[in-house]
Amino acid sequence: MAEIQQFRRGIQEEDVFRAADALLAEGLRPTIERVRLKIGRGSPNTVSPMLEKWFGSLGQRIAGGTNPSANLAAGNDADGVPVSVRNATRLLWETARREADDVQRQELEGARAALDEAGNVLAVGQADLAQREAAFEQARASLGAALASSQQARETLERQLAEQTAEIAGLRAASAQEIARLNALLQEAHASKEVLRQEQAAALAARDKDFVEERQRHEAQERHAFEEVDRARQASKQLEIGLAREQQQRLRSEEAAAQTLEAGRRMLRETQQAAQQVERELRDQLTLQASLLAQAQTEGAALAQRLDDLERQLGEERKSHESTRVLLATALTDMRKIGGVRRSPVRKTK
Repeated sequence: MAEIQQFRRGIQEEDVFRAADALLAEGLRPTIERVRLKIGRGSPNTVSPMLEKWFGSLGQRIAGGTNPSANLAAGNDADGVPVSVRNATRLLWETARREADDVQRQELEGARAALDEAGNVLAVGQADLAQREAAFEQARASLGAALASSQQARETLERQLAEQTAEIAGLRAASAQEIARLNALLQEAHASKEVLRQEQAAALAARDKDFVEERQRHEAQERHAFEEVDRARQASKQLEIGLAREQQQRLRSEEAAAQTLEAGRRMLRETQQAAQQVERELRDQLTLQASLLAQAQTEGAALAQRLDDLERQLGEERKSHESTRVLLATALTDMRKIGGVRRSPVRKTK
């Protein structure tokens, strides 16, 4: 019944003070949650101001009152300090002193172990330093030889690259000139053929079937010739565009000539001999064009082979140069590692 009445009246200040003193005697710092657990009830909002008041009066209680009899009656010692507070303080002091002794002993043992380990590391480091110095001398000699070889290889490579660049420029210029010459020949041949077709449209009408067959053979030969020329023109895309334009113009011209075949059939008998002569001239022109195209194919294939050889040689030289760079980088890394070991100081333990 008394407990029910106490619960109904709520937490009092003396309840919080007693719980805080008990926690302090146990060597624990009084907190709101610990006081609530110690009492078994109460809200944080209620406990908090009472606990603050307890902390505020703790200094005065430790300093003691002016009346010894009153102190004893209140459960304090002669100095006015609560016995529970003095016991808790003594317990905290003993605990802190033991922990400090343990920490100091552990630090001393750790320092001794670190000193022994540092001595061992120093001995091993000195032996390793001697080995690294010998390796450094050997690496420096190897590096000097590698640097000299790399310098010579670089100079040789630069000279060869300059020569090859000049040679490639010359080959490209010659190729461009040859392509321009072939283009001019083709244009001249097409112009000549177009003039002959316009002049002898009536004669070609008489040989409609033969002309169609001849045109098909001619187109097949031209397609084959242009395919071969295209392989030779891979080094210059400008020529490819020009030949494509010429081919388009030729197809348009042939279509125009085909449209005029019907109009020229009426003049077949009158111009048969002239048509035969024109046919022979056309065949001569086609033979000449085939010869020119074959020559262009041969020269283009030779140029392409030469360019491939130069590119393969450049690739091999780049690989050789890259291997030399890797060797130099490895040697420099070894030198930096050796230099880093030399510069790393050994920490002294007092």
